[in-house]
Amino acid sequence: MRSINFNLTFLLLSLLFFLHCEKDDICITSIQESPDLVILLLNESEGTRQTPPGFTIRPIGTEKQLIQRTGDSLPLPLKLSESNTQFEFITNAGSPDENIDTLQINYQRIDQFINGACGYRANFILDKAAPIFLLNAGNNWIKGAVILKDTISDETTAHLGILY
Repeated sequence: MRSINFNLTFLLLSLLFFLHCEKDDICITSIQESPDLVILLLNESEGTRQTPPGFTIRPIGTEKQLIQRTGDSLPLPLKLSESNTQFEFITNAGSPDENIDTLQINYQRIDQFINGACGYRANFILDKAAPIFLLNAGNNWIKGAVILKDTISDETTAHLGILY
């Protein structure tokens, strides 16, 4: 009799354990992580979207080049723990005419709760008053910036236009 009670109790506890799981205990793969800032490089004099010659981007504090491609739409990761991220925008990289502009991108972070399994996802809003700030004075090739979409919640459209 004792064995039957033990087995019945074990079966009921096992059943309760498996029925207690909720649907959100698994993070769906279609849930996107915190989005990157998508920038466009805009040639102000020609009115076109194009990448300058020898263009690369390097995050401040590293020697790792983040981007070395020729597309006009470039994703940049933003820091989750701060309200700005700094990058070196380099033209004519590796040549005697190399020009480095140190750019600070200013934003606010807004956390969005997805579910128990996925946790939180960060979205960002660009600072309307000063979305970018040039940290180095001198022969700057970057002329300014235009906010194309102030809320950074996906990577489908560009958020910031960099004028040069």
